[in-house]
Amino acid sequence: MTFKKFQSSPTWKLLIVFLAEFFGTAVLLFGGCMAGLDGFDNITTNVSRGLTFGMVVMMVFITFSATSGAIINPVVSLAAYIYGTLSFPLTLLYTVAQFGGALCGYGLLRAVTPWKYYQRALEYGEGHCVTAPHESLSTGEALAVEILLTGVLVWTNCGIWDPRNQKNSDSVPIKFAFLIAGLSIAGGPITGASMNPARSLAPAVWNCSYDGLWIYFAGPTIGAILTATIYRYMFWQESDDKPRSTACHCHASILDTSNSKSLP
Repeated sequence: MTFKKFQSSPTWKLLIVFLAEFFGTAVLLFGGCMAGLDGFDNITTNVSRGLTFGMVVMMVFITFSATSGAIINPVVSLAAYIYGTLSFPLTLLYTVAQFGGALCGYGLLRAVTPWKYYQRALEYGEGHCVTAPHESLSTGEALAVEILLTGVLVWTNCGIWDPRNQKNSDSVPIKFAFLIAGLSIAGGPITGASMNPARSLAPAVWNCSYDGLWIYFAGPTIGAILTATIYRYMFWQESDDKPRSTACHCHASILDTSNSKSLP
């Protein structure tokens, strides 16, 4: 098989989708957590961290949305499966890529940053870029915050995936940048505003800091399931207009997705 033929094969298309989600999530952790590093004569703030995470998401979306949809979040992948934009096998592929990319992206940041800054973050808190509930919160309150924040994020995704919203698809990267920034700034002091198990797992693993980590798996997962299900079965309607493509449709030719809509 020639390389040109291989490029048109399902295996190649799956690989490219995997790599897009892998590198996209790696960039999210590398760039987002770099902006939250207190060091090099710089002290970050909740606002600066939130804005930077939003800008990183915008960059990833611009780069990889045409390839994989730039989901870069396992619970958004789950929401896409519930909503009907991803098949189950492709959802698993996305999830593995996202967790792997997050671990490697944060690991790369660790490799190029002096250890003393990470040590200092562990001495004065849970660790650099580690999400942990504020000490004033109960477990239930922290869980509820992550459910609600993730619910807003997923509902916004569902709105963008809705074929009726195709006319409002301009400037989606900028809109998502402000969405992520706003949610991060609002929820940052409370729970760290993770909304993404991969984003929370990677810093926890590299810093061996697991306090309350289960909240950042349970909360976003519950929020994604609830809001995606509500939107899918209450708000979504068929559209007579053919949706304009702004992301990858390659999964339709790779896996059996005859009952699935396409990603935006």
